[in-house]
Amino acid sequence: MNKWLGTRFAEHGAVYISALILCSFSLIPVLWGLVTSLKPENMVYVQPPRWIPNPIDFSHYTGILESKMTRYFLNSSVIAAGATLFSLIIGVMAAYGFSRFKFPGRNLLLWSIVFSKLFPRVVIIVPFYITLRNLQLLGTYRGLILVYLIVILPVAVWLLKGFVDNLPREVEEAAVIDGCSVFSLLWRIVIPITLPAIAAVAMYSFILAWNEFLFALVFSSAGTRPISVGLAFFIDESGVRWGDLMANSIVMSLPAIIIFSLGQKYLVQGLSDGAVKG
Repeated sequence: MNKWLGTRFAEHGAVYISALILCSFSLIPVLWGLVTSLKPENMVYVQPPRWIPNPIDFSHYTGILESKMTRYFLNSSVIAAGATLFSLIIGVMAAYGFSRFKFPGRNLLLWSIVFSKLFPRVVIIVPFYITLRNLQLLGTYRGLILVYLIVILPVAVWLLKGFVDNLPREVEEAAVIDGCSVFSLLWRIVIPITLPAIAAVAMYSFILAWNEFLFALVFSSAGTRPISVGLAFFIDESGVRWGDLMANSIVMSLPAIIIFSLGQKYLVQGLSDGAVKG
C-alpha cells in the first residue's frame, strides 16, 4: 500500500513540477516586462539587471494618458468588438445552415472555408489591399473589420458547426410543429443551447482581432491605427524605449487577460463540444 502511494505521489509530483516549470517559463517574460515598466529610464540598462525597481516609477503609465495610445486603445476596442459581433452573427447562421441543410456543393464549400486558413497571411495581403482600395475602405474601421472577419470566420464556423451537429433534432422538430420559422428556431432554440460555443468563439474572435498586427499595419491609417501597431512606434532610430513599450504592452494585454479569465470555462467547454461530433 505504501509503495503504491509512493508511486502515485511520484507520478503526480512529476506532473506538478513539470507544470510549474512550464508556467515559470511562460510568466518570466511577463514579469520582466512588468518590472521594466516600473523602472526609471536610467535603470533599464543597469547591469546586472534588477528584478525589484528602486525607486518604483509610474511615469510610463501616466504618460499613456497623455499620448496617442489612448486613441489607439479605442481603435482596437471598436475594431475587435465589431469583428467579434459580425463573426458571431454570420458564424451562427452559417454553422446552422451547414449542419441542418443539404445543398449542392455543401461539403466543398465547407472544406474550402476551412482550408482558407492554410494560406499564409503575406500571400493574401495584396489581394486584400486591392479589394479594399477598390471599395474605398483602406484606412477605415469597416475595412479592418471586414479583413478580420474573413480571417476569423473559418474557425468560428467550424467550431459552431461541430456544436450544432450535436444538438438533438427532436427539439427543433417539436418547435417546427409548433409553428416556429427558421429564424425563430435559431433565435429561441439553437442560440440559447449553444451559448458555451458562442462564448468560446466570441473570446477567440476578440483576442485574435485585438492582437492582430500585420493586417492592421498595412490597412490602417493614422486615425484608425490599433494599439498593436502603435507599440511599434516605441522603436525608432534612437533605439527602443523599453519602459514605455513595456507599460503599453501590459495595458494592451489587460482586456484579453480579463476576457479569458472570465470566460475560461466557456472556452474549454465550447472547444471540446465543438471538436467532437456525437
